Amino acid sequence: MAIPFRDPEFFAKVRLEDGAPTWPNGYDMCPDWLRMEMEAGGELSGPLAAE
Repeated sequence: MAIPFRDPEFFAKVRLEDGAPTWPNGYDMCPDWLRMEMEAGGELSGPLAAE
């Protein structure tokens, strides 16, 4: 069985639904969790990092 998120074409089909990144298979990510992970990894900079 293929893992859809390893396919760049599938991963690129992300859309925002009620503020959450969501894919056609119904998987979504909590925006708060995503932000915490990005902050922990030093991925945020500029005005967003200051909020």
